[in-house]
Amino acid sequence: MKKIFLFSSIMLLLIITGCQGSLEEEAVQSRPNSEDGVRVETEEPVYPTSVDEIKVNIMNESEEEFYTGVHVFLEKKEEDTWYQVPMKADSFTEQAIGHPAHETSSLSLKVSDLDYNLTPGEYRATIGALAAPFKVE
Repeated sequence: MKKIFLFSSIMLLLIITGCQGSLEEEAVQSRPNSEDGVRVETEEPVYPTSVDEIKVNIMNESEEEFYTGVHVFLEKKEEDTWYQVPMKADSFTEQAIGHPAHETSSLSLKVSDLDYNLTPGEYRATIGALAAPFKVE
């Protein structure tokens, strides 16, 4: 599981670094919000377009520590297709963060790090292979 997550994270980073400035179709259209005892969800189900930060809670109800990178990425749904929301940074250095078994922790995405203005619609915050859906109004 850890190797798959790290590989997925690296692939996602490579994809994201090549698509700055405009929405590009996401290669992975289906992402669960839970897997192997780990669940992700945003702190709020709906955020205003003026939000400064989107917080993602990671509930690790498994028996093992769950590892992620330090970054949360964003995708937007348009006409039943998910698109990557571009980031201002050209590349990312991924450090691993452990989320202990039977604990809840969180990661945040600063909207100022996006190369995109949030508009109303359906979004999902992604951490590795997991996604936390939410809306912007």
